[in-house]
Amino acid sequence: MAVSRHPIIAKEGWGLILFLSVITALLQHYVSDYAAVLWLIPLFFLWLYRDPHRVLPSEPLGLVSPVSGTVILAESHPDPFLGRDAFLIRISISLTDIYSIRSVTEGKIIQQWLDPEDDDDEKSLAHAIQIKTDEDDDIMIVLRPGRFFKKLSCDAVIGQRIGQGHRCGIIPFGSCVDIYVPATSTINTSVGDHVEAGISFIASLKQHS
Repeated sequence: MAVSRHPIIAKEGWGLILFLSVITALLQHYVSDYAAVLWLIPLFFLWLYRDPHRVLPSEPLGLVSPVSGTVILAESHPDPFLGRDAFLIRISISLTDIYSIRSVTEGKIIQQWLDPEDDDDEKSLAHAIQIKTDEDDDIMIVLRPGRFFKKLSCDAVIGQRIGQGHRCGIIPFGSCVDIYVPATSTINTSVGDHVEAGISFIASLKQHS
């Protein structure tokens, strides 16, 4: 199995961690040695932005969780983006979870758009991504920023081919992620389960004859 290679501290956090480290070093040098205790702050953010390497799975019909978190919804639900019957899995991300976003399956990114259900607040617009598998199944991933930390980073590009478990961004804690899978899929998770990004299988697609 391949291993997902990337910095073990997410690059999206480097600027903030460097800034906090410089401020702490200056306070310790010019104000007081007691300011050394403030090093706990950049260390805390180092922990928040941890992004360990993952051993990528090899299950062509399996769908892995795009984020780490707790499943808070798993039910049949119409797909508002593709206008089809689907099954919705919603995952909530807590403070202690890892914040990286990973592709649920191997396939091609067909389309991206903002969720029209959230258009009353441009800063909190959800980012929706449509992935089409080689078996012609459509998977929707909807990244919904939280109330207080709205900024997310997603490197997905329309037309890009993406691998199962491939890292494609970061999303802050307090956010939710919706995954719409075909209604014929076998669901491998339920409400209350804790899932890990790129590792936990949440569903399996039906094999086409």
